[in-house]
Amino acid sequence: MITRKANRFPLFVAPFAVLAATAALCTAQDPAPPAESAKVDPASAGQQQSAADKPSEQKNPRRPETFRDALDAAGDDGVIVFCYGPDWNQRSVRMLESFWKQAELEKVTGQALLVAVPIYEYPTDKQAEESQRISAGMPSIPFNVCPTIMMVDKNGSMYANLPGMDFLGNEKGSSAFKNIASKLAEHRKLLDLMKKADSLNGMERAKVLGEIGELSIEKPDNFLDLLKAADPNDSTGLVRRNTHSALQFLYKLMDTKDGFLKTDFHTTLHDLMGESMKVINDKALRAEDRQAAYCLLIGQARREEGGSRRMKDLITASMKIDPNSFYGRAMPRLSQLWGNERANETSDERRDRRAKEKEDDKKRRIRDREVKKTERNTSVE
Repeated sequence: MITRKANRFPLFVAPFAVLAATAALCTAQDPAPPAESAKVDPASAGQQQSAADKPSEQKNPRRPETFRDALDAAGDDGVIVFCYGPDWNQRSVRMLESFWKQAELEKVTGQALLVAVPIYEYPTDKQAEESQRISAGMPSIPFNVCPTIMMVDKNGSMYANLPGMDFLGNEKGSSAFKNIASKLAEHRKLLDLMKKADSLNGMERAKVLGEIGELSIEKPDNFLDLLKAADPNDSTGLVRRNTHSALQFLYKLMDTKDGFLKTDFHTTLHDLMGESMKVINDKALRAEDRQAAYCLLIGQARREEGGSRRMKDLITASMKIDPNSFYGRAMPRLSQLWGNERANETSDERRDRRAKEKEDDKKRRIRDREVKKTERNTSVE
């Protein structure tokens, strides 16, 4: 149903209406001519008309004043927050004008609502109150960096974070538009996949949820629970794929007290091979996670006598998994730096270098044995 508001006279008409009514009343009572003071100066009338023609300033519905206002009105595209530091980061203050307030931003953000939040370093009481009022209910910033853009879904959960120059580019947002549009597109895809998963069961549901796992945004809080419920025996391998962490795997092999490997600095390649190969051979895992396990072995091979050849073999094997991944692209350079490859090295120079490396390895082993012997004697005492 279409509703319309009742017509109202503009405010500037009211004084003239009252004047006209008064003049009419006076005419009825006394036909005397109107007083000179009742005349309207044409210049004054022109000013009044000009002011009346000027439209009143309206707030942009896409840019609410506070985060809470934005969240209450948010649709599927959610809320995008620009955090700037008024009293400590002038670059972010300049970006507030050169990037954030530009109409172009609204074209790439769909129907997302946009909120600018000041983050003060040394706020006055008034500034602290203002910042708290604007940011109330907002997720905490993962990194205390300004400028930062946080992308939040309609439930108030952050799904992407774009901090600093690496993600936002120069003060005009050279990289920001592209990155914001990319993350928003992935968020929309996540919503579509969640709807699709809701209509499926079992392995089919798990496979759709697995597609969500490949998105480069934060997953729903219950994502892993949904995946485990859809595939309780991990027949698809998607549970392992989405729960494995290369960093946690490394910590598993380390003593959290002093940071050394559990078998101390006398660890050998053989000590690490078993657990590492379990990860490397698990094709359900992501290529980079498997290659990260290879990096652990490559680093250990570099430390051991005669490890140069083993290291090269490990580098080659790692590249076969995915030569285009982060690790895959780094391996050729790693081979050059750690594999002691010399582009212009003669055979005599190579022989002399390897002889020196062998002697250095021998000295290192002797030193390690002496250290271990000293530690043993000290522990007995």
